[in-house]
Amino acid sequence: MSEQRNKQLLQLTVLLQLESRARLAPADELPYILVNETADLVPYRQALLWRLDTAKIKAASGVAIPEKNSPYALWLNPVLQHISRTDIAIFTAADCPPELAGDWAEWLPEQGLWLPLNAPSGIKYALVLLREDEWKDGEIHLLSYLAEAYGHAFALTQAAQPPRSWLERLRSKRLQLIIAGVVLAALCFPLRQSVIAEAEVVPYQANLIRAPLEGVVEKFFVQPNETVSVGQKLFALDMTQLRSRLSVAEETRDIAKTEYLQTTQQAMLDPTAKAKLAVLKSKWDQQVAEVDYVRSLLERCEVTANKAGVTVFDDPNDWLGKPVTQGEKILAVADPQSVELEIRLPMDDLIELEAGNNVLFFSNVTPNDPLPAQLSYFSYRASPTPAQVMAYRLKAQFTDTANKPRLGYRGMAKLYGTRQPFILWLLRKPIRTVRLWLTW
Repeated sequence: MSEQRNKQLLQLTVLLQLESRARLAPADELPYILVNETADLVPYRQALLWRLDTAKIKAASGVAIPEKNSPYALWLNPVLQHISRTDIAIFTAADCPPELAGDWAEWLPEQGLWLPLNAPSGIKYALVLLREDEWKDGEIHLLSYLAEAYGHAFALTQAAQPPRSWLERLRSKRLQLIIAGVVLAALCFPLRQSVIAEAEVVPYQANLIRAPLEGVVEKFFVQPNETVSVGQKLFALDMTQLRSRLSVAEETRDIAKTEYLQTTQQAMLDPTAKAKLAVLKSKWDQQVAEVDYVRSLLERCEVTANKAGVTVFDDPNDWLGKPVTQGEKILAVADPQSVELEIRLPMDDLIELEAGNNVLFFSNVTPNDPLPAQLSYFSYRASPTPAQVMAYRLKAQFTDTANKPRLGYRGMAKLYGTRQPFILWLLRKPIRTVRLWLTW
């Protein structure tokens, strides 16, 4: 009898200690205490803390964090959902559907005890204890007192930390409707379309200097970005062939002149020689014209500037010794204060644009100080860029005449188009892809 009383006193002491431990435990440690230290009062093999509102395992004995996607958890979740109730109950495999009961022996002991943790705010948790031996009435009675203490301990932790998790808040229908309304309003909000493309500052209405005739570039008299005046030499073509041609033409002219003069003297004595005078005079005039023409070609080999400005071209060494055709562009002479923006817009990024749309130019030199411009030209078809990307050629005029960028600056241009709902801007490329697939 004395031994029985000592055992009861010991159990009562353990019960009081567990209650005190649970009430003083922090919120993050309380689940661990429930599933592990309850074994000091009643022996069991496994313990689980089940959350009723989320239908998930909150804690398990012997592990720090339960693995949500483990085979054990995937089988156990529907079992606990089926057994879930608001009163204390003993359950076995017989209480489960046949498709779940078949694997019971692999995962759980024979006897289970369902202990709902009552709290003033309602039942949110249940403690599940499992073992091979049957549950006794005295054990269940002690555990019922402990379950109430555990429930109040959870209520205290929730009162100390009232904020709910975002998953719990999302379950509120009112919040769901608010979020859906905000998302719908955002998708329908008219957003101004914009696109970014590579851009370069180029001369506006530059004076193009072309090759005056076919030949080989022999020499440059100027360097890139050099200021030139009217009449200043720019470059020269190779004159070797033309000089040889001029020598031959002058010699042929002199021969024709000599023949004409000799025949003129013979015509004074021989009337038949007069008939040759017209032909020889025509031949002489032809050779004189040939000499004058070759001399004009020699003069044209040295190209001069017919307009003051700055030279715009690449490295002169790229042209030296290169054969050129008549009319081929060699360089340009431009006014450094008269510039515009040339933009290459890839076909895949094309948006609805029209003349007068706003453009911002972000120079690589001063990207923090964008320059405003307005779209003035849009090519009607795309052409390949040096990077072999099909792109449209656009031009824009700078609106700030007092702060124009330097000729040759490169950077990125942001072009602004029309306003469209945000959802159409977001799904612009997917819609285009789907449309291409549907046209097959």
